[in-house]
Amino acid sequence: MQFRLFLFFYVSLFCCQIQAQDSIAYTKDFRLYEGLYIGYQDFRYNWPIPKEKINTKINKDQLDFYTKVVEEEFIEFTDRDGSTTKVKTEQVWGYCQNNIIFINQENFFFRIPVFGAISNFIGTVEVLSYSPGYDPFMNAPMNSTAAKTREIRQYLFDFYSGEVAQFSVEKLEEFLKRDEVIYKEYRSLSKKKKKEFATKYIRMYNEKHLVYFPKG
Repeated sequence: MQFRLFLFFYVSLFCCQIQAQDSIAYTKDFRLYEGLYIGYQDFRYNWPIPKEKINTKINKDQLDFYTKVVEEEFIEFTDRDGSTTKVKTEQVWGYCQNNIIFINQENFFFRIPVFGAISNFIGTVEVLSYSPGYDPFMNAPMNSTAAKTREIRQYLFDFYSGEVAQFSVEKLEEFLKRDEVIYKEYRSLSKKKKKEFATKYIRMYNEKHLVYFPKG
């Protein structure tokens, strides 16, 4: 039994040392490289396309450069192998500016205010609303008409899987399961308290489970 405990401790220590050598923890002093994340893996490895590689007529000195770039239908850039690549903006995963991450959700780029292993952010989603028309000749309502509107939604983003989902207590519990202590405490709350204290438990989880980016 003592040998097993010693072996477990040794393996855990070795894995932590390897992680410390090959990666850096994300803290308030960590600087993300600025640029476009074409895919999730670009973000995961902190390897965006910098503005110098983006081929555009938009002035790159403008503070809202990235905001304007992602308003274009296509984005063209010089890839890492020197070739020119052109992609639809809707396929771009997100971008980073001033150490702030913006993530693409249904072709809108939303800011992640507090980034961690589990992040929550506010976005919008397109919905159809129906309102009855009115026939002035018949002095009576007509068939309802559909109108597209956008409603505010809360989202969750899981760093290690890359999953983005609309917030729900069930989805947050799924993410928190990786920490048995925090999960059990959150699970014991009433449904009302789970919604009320969701941000608190996300913060608790992130304080215990730092995000690591590869060095280099």
